[in-house]
Amino acid sequence: MGWGLAAAAVACVCYGVASVFQAVGARRVDRAEGVDPRLLMRLVRSLPFVGGTMLDALGLAFNLYALRTLPLFTVQAIVNTNLAVTALAAVVMLKLTLSGRDKAAIGAVIGGLVLLAISSGREGTKSFSGIERYDLLGVAIVLAAIAVLVGNVYRRAHSAILGALAGLLFGVFGISIRVLPSLSIGHLVTDPATYAAIISSATGFMFFTAALQRGSVTAATSALVVGETTIPALVGLLLLGDSTRHGFVAVGLVGFLLAVGGALALSRYGEPT
Repeated sequence: MGWGLAAAAVACVCYGVASVFQAVGARRVDRAEGVDPRLLMRLVRSLPFVGGTMLDALGLAFNLYALRTLPLFTVQAIVNTNLAVTALAAVVMLKLTLSGRDKAAIGAVIGGLVLLAISSGREGTKSFSGIERYDLLGVAIVLAAIAVLVGNVYRRAHSAILGALAGLLFGVFGISIRVLPSLSIGHLVTDPATYAAIISSATGFMFFTAALQRGSVTAATSALVVGETTIPALVGLLLLGDSTRHGFVAVGLVGFLLAVGGALALSRYGEPT
C-alpha cells in the first residue's frame, strides 16, 4: 500500500506540472471550431504541449500502478489534487501570485491527502463479470458519442459541459484499469475493459484539450475534477468492495472532501495564463 500511495503522489506531481506546459502550448496554436481531432496534430508542433504530454505519460505509468493497488476513491482523490501542484508550478514558472484563498486551498489539499493516507485500506477483491465489462465498454462508447455531439453540433456549449464529459470519460478509464484481471498482452487484447480504457482516455484527453481553448476554464476544470473523482469512488465503494481501514470511515470521508474541495478551489489553475 505504501508504494501505491507513493505512485499516486508521483502521478499527481507529473500531471500538475504537465498542466502548466499544456495550457501554454494550447494557447499557442490556432483555436479549433468545435472539437476537432486535427487540433491534436497542431499541438504536436508545440514544444510546451509535447513536454507536458510526456510528463502526462510518465504520470500515467505511476497512476496505473496506483489503480491496481489502492481503492479507487483514494487514487482518484490524490491524482486530482494535481491542481495544487499546478498552482505551485505556476508561481515558480509563470511568476503568478497565490492569494490567501489559494494558500488555504493548498493547505486543505495537503490535509486531505494526509487523512486519505491514514485511512486508506486495501483495494476491494470484487470485479466485474463478463457482461458488466461489455456494459463498461458500452458506457465509454455512449459517453464518447455524446461528447462528439456536444462538441461539434452544439459548438456554443459551455466549457463546463466539455469538462464534465471529459471527467466522466477519465473516470471510466480509472474503473476500466481497476477491473482488468491482468495487464498481460493476452488478457488486454481480449478484455472489453481494455477498449473501454482506450476509448475513454483518448476521447477524454481530446475534449479536455478543447476545453483549454474555450472560456470558463475554471468551470471546465471543476467539472473535470468532480466527474473524475466522484463516479469512480462510488463504483469502487458500492460495486468493487473498496473500503477504508477499520474505524477510519469518517477520517477517509473528511480527507476525500478536503482534497477534492481544495482542488475545486484551485480549479482556475487548470489553465494558467
